[in-house]
Amino acid sequence: MEQPTVDFFGRWIGISAHRLSHLMTKTMQKEGFEITHEQLVLLFIISRQKGINQKELAQKLDRDKTSIARSVSKLEKSHKIVRVQTGDDKRINNLFLTKEGTQLLEDIYPVIKHIRDELKSGFSEKEIDTLVSFLKKLTTKVVEMESRL
Repeated sequence: MEQPTVDFFGRWIGISAHRLSHLMTKTMQKEGFEITHEQLVLLFIISRQKGINQKELAQKLDRDKTSIARSVSKLEKSHKIVRVQTGDDKRINNLFLTKEGTQLLEDIYPVIKHIRDELKSGFSEKEIDTLVSFLKKLTTKVVEMESRL
């Protein structure tokens, strides 16, 4: 049986994702923003899809509902979002940014842009396009394989 090599791309994708999340969180905290990378991602999604609910967030991010609920609670306690109950089902709450949450996204954008620009430096546009194309194909393949399980 052939053993996977140490250089299997899945390993490097995982390491890169973990390190990037850590870099984002650490940089934001150094700049005075008390928010994690995951919470920031949730804020961006909520800002673009006003009224999204927690179940939809979990599906969109392919995360378990419990971890999403924890992050949503922290964002609500820090007054970045509000939950609004709509309809008869009290378990379903739609999520919206508060003014404070909107202001945070505006204030933090230059920090994120700087990180993104620095990460892109040293790579050609072609390399970036190739990487994005590869990751999209890989994701499609993984989803296809999961659907057969």
